[in-house]
Amino acid sequence: MAPSPVECVIAQSPEIRDQVYQLRYCCYSRKGSIDPRPDRRFSDDFDQTPNHFSFLVRSGPQALATVRISVVKPSLGWTESPACKVFGDHPALARVSRESFVEASRLCFGQQARRDLFIGLLGNMAALAEFYEAQWLIACPRMEHAPLYQRLFGFRPLAEPRPYFGVNFETQMLGVRTDELRSHVTGAPVMRKAWSAALTALTT
Repeated sequence: MAPSPVECVIAQSPEIRDQVYQLRYCCYSRKGSIDPRPDRRFSDDFDQTPNHFSFLVRSGPQALATVRISVVKPSLGWTESPACKVFGDHPALARVSRESFVEASRLCFGQQARRDLFIGLLGNMAALAEFYEAQWLIACPRMEHAPLYQRLFGFRPLAEPRPYFGVNFETQMLGVRTDELRSHVTGAPVMRKAWSAALTALTT
């Protein structure tokens, strides 16, 4: 039997949201990053707000990866995100917030991280930035993962590490302007394809 195709969907239904929360719990509890929870789900108040979009990558019923993208755009009344909660007093985030940005958080994988899924999920982040005309992309990865964002996508450090929202590890706030990302991935056809496919999915 041929394996089920891999698809990326926005978690809009209760069933898909539940898959997202289960996968988050498995990922973070496996690394000891959160306390045990009886329901084996990991979510927070941001999941219930209109400017936060969770994506789930799955193959048939199997959840492979997930990420949540926040859109902060004052002209739409969208002003909150995890980075605002953690770095809201930092001058760098204050400058970015006055423009607009998208933020990736709760990036999780199943049994192992996969580069293709990682690039695909970040393609959705870039697509949302373009769709909402956001000027910046923000990410707050674990310290050991920060160099990957810098190498693959041109992110740069904007603030010193701080404990991140809802987990027990420190993250570094990284950022890249949307136009800088476009230039950075000019020679990266996989990322450009993921970005284009995600944008098409948002606009059709």
